[in-house]
Amino acid sequence: MATETLKISDGSSMEITRLPDLDDETWQEVKAYVEGNPETAKALQNFAKNPDAMRGWLQTQAIAEHYNSKLSHGDTPVQEKVKSLESDPELAPIFEDIKKNGMEAAMKYYQDEEIMLKISQKMGGLPSELSPVLQKIEDTAMTLHEAAKRGDLNAVKTFLDKKKPLDSQDFKGITALGYAIGANRIAVVKLLLDSRANPYSVDASGNSGLHYAAGYGRKELLEYLLKVGANVNQPNAEGLTPLGAATQNRQEATMAVLKAHGAQ
Repeated sequence: MATETLKISDGSSMEITRLPDLDDETWQEVKAYVEGNPETAKALQNFAKNPDAMRGWLQTQAIAEHYNSKLSHGDTPVQEKVKSLESDPELAPIFEDIKKNGMEAAMKYYQDEEIMLKISQKMGGLPSELSPVLQKIEDTAMTLHEAAKRGDLNAVKTFLDKKKPLDSQDFKGITALGYAIGANRIAVVKLLLDSRANPYSVDASGNSGLHYAAGYGRKELLEYLLKVGANVNQPNAEGLTPLGAATQNRQEATMAVLKAHGAQ
């Protein structure tokens, strides 16, 4: 999928990926709207850090494109269902708003999962022929963070090849390395560290990789991090050390390893 850099009216910039099969006219309208609305641009940037939100968006778009294709080919049953939606007491105001306000209204409703679910249900539920497409979206790691958490080594390599920021925090304030350690994804942790991921700060609370390995009871990863030079007594933002994290979570195995390395 093609990616373009947009210049937002407040002087900032952002990358945006064109959805597949989107026609040129609609794509130009989307870009113009985002460039002229800094708040929308900011929301989209935050949205891009949330894999569940991204997945829901892509699935919604797949469903919308399916019905658009049916309509463009004169599918009578689908045309009749759409007409019934436009006269539905609950949904009629939404269609009227989109007709009146165009892209601004469409963006608002596309991001409302409850409304999109109602529309899908009234259209007869998810089309069975879309199941493989929707399943593929479900199975695909949307971000480096999600790939790391899943232990999807190939996906992690792909994100790294794209030069994505290695130590960026997601919408929960956690880095990819933090997720990999917490989920005990040993191969991914080693790859991220080899790629120079920062083991001294893996979330917005000042926790290090040792805090995560100690607190989650990841003994092998704890020993590996210590081997590559992690600070055994590094405190987080609240002054808690890795040993403190292990103690709080009653992780006796990691407590023993830390104490053997002089933890306090």
